[in-house]
Amino acid sequence: MSMSEKTVVWFRRDLRIDDNPALATAAKEGAVLPLFIWCPADYEQYYPGRCSRWWLKQSLTHLGKSLESLGCPLVLIHAKNSTLAALLECIHSTGATRVVYNCLYGNVTSLSYMIFQESCFFISVPL
Repeated sequence: MSMSEKTVVWFRRDLRIDDNPALATAAKEGAVLPLFIWCPADYEQYYPGRCSRWWLKQSLTHLGKSLESLGCPLVLIHAKNSTLAALLECIHSTGATRVVYNCLYGNVTSLSYMIFQESCFFISVPL
C-alpha cells in the first residue's frame, strides 16, 4: 500500500489504542482515518442506558485525545438511519481504499458484519 492510500480504522466497542490489532495494521500501511459511528437506530431494543452512554462518551473523549497525540484525530459520525450507510458514505467521501476493524461477537453483531462484508465486496473495498 502506498502512503497516498488511506485506511479507515472503524472503532466500535474496542475504544483503545494500546493492543489494538486493527489500528496497528493500519498504521503500518500508510494514512489512517480513525472513525466511530453512533447510530441509535442500530440498537433497536438494545439501546444503551444513561450510564452506558456516559461511559461511551468518556471513552470516546479519551480515545480522541490519545489519537490526537498520535497525529490522527478521531472522526465521529452521528448517523440517523444506518451505521453501514454512514460507513460507506465516509469511505466514498474520503477516498479510503481500505477498512480495518476488530472482530465483535454476538448475534446482532454477526448479522451487521455479514451485511457490511457483502456491501464492501460490491464496492471493491478491501477489508
